[in-house]
Amino acid sequence: MIFKNISCLFFVLVLMNCSSTKKQAELLEQTKPGWLKERPSNDLYYHGIGIVPKVGSPMLYEDKAKNKALADISGQINANIKAEAVMYQVEDKNGVHDYLQNRIKSTSTEFLEGYEYEDKWEDLSNTYVYYRLSKQVYKELKAKRKAEAIEAAKSKYEEGQTQFGNNNFVVAIQQFASCIDLLSGYLNETTFANVEGQQVDLVAKSGAIIADVLQDIELTSNNADGVEVSCDGHIVANFPIKFEYSGGYLVNDKIKSNEKGRGALPALPNGTNPSGNTLKAAVDLVSLGRQVTQNLYVRKIIENQKAAEILMKL
Repeated sequence: MIFKNISCLFFVLVLMNCSSTKKQAELLEQTKPGWLKERPSNDLYYHGIGIVPKVGSPMLYEDKAKNKALADISGQINANIKAEAVMYQVEDKNGVHDYLQNRIKSTSTEFLEGYEYEDKWEDLSNTYVYYRLSKQVYKELKAKRKAEAIEAAKSKYEEGQTQFGNNNFVVAIQQFASCIDLLSGYLNETTFANVEGQQVDLVAKSGAIIADVLQDIELTSNNADGVEVSCDGHIVANFPIKFEYSGGYLVNDKIKSNEKGRGALPALPNGTNPSGNTLKAAVDLVSLGRQVTQNLYVRKIIENQKAAEILMKL
């Protein structure tokens, strides 16, 4: 009998608690702000709303809600970028196109600033926060960051020109590659800068100079002294070369030219007769791209060039 009374009491308490919770939820619903009832929308602001469960400390879940709200804003910016006409063209091999899209998007959102906290609301289970970002403020801040990137890229471009003039061809390529890399997040926009009184498209011009240098690379050999790398009659140091031997597999098939622009021939496989076979030396464009930059777009520019080569009869 006592056990039955306790069970009944427990059941009544549960019902009362459920009724209280339901009543509390209904009261909270009446206080729900307008930005949750209908998502804000206008041409002046990006609006971001973050919703997370109230798990852990208030500081923790409120911070997560803020991050979700800012991610909401970033998503709207990226949607606009995707809809824009992209000014670069590249074959979509090895994910280069996706790489550039990600660079453009991250450039637009990784330094997200100027946003404003608007409001917060909570129910029994979740917390909701509302942030917004003025489109005009975002435009001004983005323009400021782009101007800073243009200035840094211009410095790399001018250093590339200096190194090219001093016949330091690999260093020059590296500087032009850095110029393009600094502006990879703006390839859906113009990338002009004033250089010695002229408007220069830093990305296009840097890419063209890299291509011109590689087209002017020459390989020569008299067999005994190995291979010599030159560009317009000037030696090229620290330049990657790869070899192919018609008579078998080479253990070491890649070298770099020394300070005199020369590279020794690789050791041939043991037990093979070199007579009648050939040894081909060629500019190693893939290795050069990896040597001068981590930027996949610039590597593609380098790899798309025609590699100089020479065939030696042994």
